[in-house]
Amino acid sequence: MLILAAAATALALLGGWLYSNNERVEHINGEGPLQSDTSEGATSVYAPKTVPWAVTFGSYLLCSSSGETITLDGIRYDTPVEPKSVSLKLRTVTPQMWKASVDAGYIGAALGEPPHFQKRKAPGHYADARAGSRITQSCSDQDQEGAGFTELLFVLDVGKQGGFIDTAWIDYHVSGKPYSLRLDWKMVACGSKIPHTVAGTVVCDGRQS
Repeated sequence: MLILAAAATALALLGGWLYSNNERVEHINGEGPLQSDTSEGATSVYAPKTVPWAVTFGSYLLCSSSGETITLDGIRYDTPVEPKSVSLKLRTVTPQMWKASVDAGYIGAALGEPPHFQKRKAPGHYADARAGSRITQSCSDQDQEGAGFTELLFVLDVGKQGGFIDTAWIDYHVSGKPYSLRLDWKMVACGSKIPHTVAGTVVCDGRQS
């Protein structure tokens, strides 16, 4: 069950945790068992003419660096500008889907929400990201051309003020050990309360589109 907090700097989590945060080893991409294929940066998307609106942020390609099965415990995020709501999805693209469609690549950012986007098709199996979801693909396998992937998606329902996810954490365990993968990529849905710069990068030109 997904629990969403309401405060502007809220943290959201998936229920069913087995470990406390104090027990977890926090790491960034490339320094722990779970990898996300991302580093630091920001993506911003202008609002369409119709508000409220939905936008999906992806590119978090999840894989196991050791090849061991990884089990998700929860996903938390910080929202300096809170969207109306956030939902979390896992999109799985099989090698067959990858081969069959040029649109099967990962989603950087797209207007709309799965599986219906406004300007592109994005084939794949979509499921809620829940406590107990498992990541079984090894990173070495994922690196092979056409191997398919599992992508974590942040789906924002956005009002006039916009929405901004500053940092996210994927809490998980592998072989009985708890970890937290910190995602430092900034996800910005433009609106009236979005700052002019985020992490030193100009976003939205400081205005509502």
